[in-house]
Amino acid sequence: MKHPNQEKQQLKEKHTQLQNPHRHVIKDLVWFSLIATFFKILLIPAYHSTDFEVHRNWLALTHTLPLSQWYTDETSPWTLDYPPFFAYFERFLSFFASLVDPTITDLYNGLNYKAPTVIIFQRLSVIASDTVLIYSIYKFTKNMELKKRFLIWILVVWSPGLLIVDHVHFQYNGFLLGILLVSLGALQKGNDLFGGFVFAVLLCFKHLFAVAGPVYFVYLFRHYCRGGILRGFGKLVTMGTVVVGVFLAAYGPFAYYGQIQQVLRRMFPFGRGLCHAYWAPNFWVFYILSDKVLAFVLARLGFHIQLPTASFTGGLVGDSSPFAILPTITPSVTFAIVLLAISPCLVKAWRNPDPKMIVRQVAYAYTCGFLFGWHVHEKALLHFLIPLAIIAIESIEDARHYFILSIVSVYSLFPLLYEAQEYLIKVVLLLLHLALMWFGFSSQFSESASISKNGGLVSRWIERIYVVGFVGVEVWGQFVHPLVFGDRLPFLPLMMISFYCALGMMYSWIWQLRCIIRSP
Repeated sequence: MKHPNQEKQQLKEKHTQLQNPHRHVIKDLVWFSLIATFFKILLIPAYHSTDFEVHRNWLALTHTLPLSQWYTDETSPWTLDYPPFFAYFERFLSFFASLVDPTITDLYNGLNYKAPTVIIFQRLSVIASDTVLIYSIYKFTKNMELKKRFLIWILVVWSPGLLIVDHVHFQYNGFLLGILLVSLGALQKGNDLFGGFVFAVLLCFKHLFAVAGPVYFVYLFRHYCRGGILRGFGKLVTMGTVVVGVFLAAYGPFAYYGQIQQVLRRMFPFGRGLCHAYWAPNFWVFYILSDKVLAFVLARLGFHIQLPTASFTGGLVGDSSPFAILPTITPSVTFAIVLLAISPCLVKAWRNPDPKMIVRQVAYAYTCGFLFGWHVHEKALLHFLIPLAIIAIESIEDARHYFILSIVSVYSLFPLLYEAQEYLIKVVLLLLHLALMWFGFSSQFSESASISKNGGLVSRWIERIYVVGFVGVEVWGQFVHPLVFGDRLPFLPLMMISFYCALGMMYSWIWQLRCIIRSP
């Protein structure tokens, strides 16, 4: 028999929970955030890329120079090439950086400054900016059951991709993806005006998110601007006013100083090559390798093949072709291919602008941009990996797709951490993530007959062979290649990773395209 005081306490807790139904969600949110932050702090001493100096220089130039010189300064080779809102963001951070260590924001004496204060400040600034991502996940999951909420937190907040890119290599992707998820969450709930506003803000932080712009435009035009000609036109004017207002706030000051062309030149440096220094695992890997194989075969058959002098990863467009056989690819060609690849999604959004499909459609658009875009960074895969994590809990098929895509994505980031002391970190992060996904998805879909009868999360025999193949690629790159070739052909292991992961990316694109086409 319960003590009267215990009954009173239980009634009090139930009453409190009814008054604030999301209190337990916030409590879980705090615990998950603290655990994730603890692991991020442990990564502070880890390797960091040149992006550390890039962002330190941006802190210095926005702190030291007047706004009119932000996009013209060339004191450092790491010039400012992000949109104005990100420049304002760096200016905001520079205030605190100057208090921590004035040399951090010294434009001239701070060049290549690598004191511990720089590393700690930069690391902590990324951790602090992750609050935007944490908030967006809270908004997405606050009405979900505990099991689904916990699983999404595992997939997003503890994503090895984000940990590697943001908290080791160094970027602010968590912050930017948090803004994207806030926008998508608003669209899912029918708050189109706010969703459009937030997406416009995101574009003024990082223009590479504009790949999903056509999807947003078609969806908002059909879903928000409906209700007859007059009412629809009024809503179109309202949305246009909001978006234009955001862009005026971002670019207006630079237009005042007559620097719009300079800002755009910095943001769109089309003189760079088709591929990044490390080939992102996309369609162009197959195109480049096909050109090399054709050139080799034709040369062996006695044909005179002119070897290319231009590079795939750099050089000015139009100087010479980096291809020996296949036609040269220009930025306009990649733009047309990306738009063509997105077109099925645009047709679906036009015919049936369904809020339940918007996350899937935006993720598909970013997948197209990653696969067929110009000078794509391997880090851009986070643009579709994180949104797909949100819908991975919807069905067992979504979970299976995400499980394989997550392996491909995280493994493709391994070359970013090339120093020996980080090898164990990235391997453990991937294996731990696989274990958490396996148990999380198995628990979520434990009642599904499909997961028990068809081999779990990797159900098809070709998928099993492909997943096991990652072990072979890694063993070759780490152990066999050094024994066989020594210091020769150092690019071969990286090429193998790009090629093998590109196969998985193409599989994901086809799978997503099928889902888009089959949707109502």
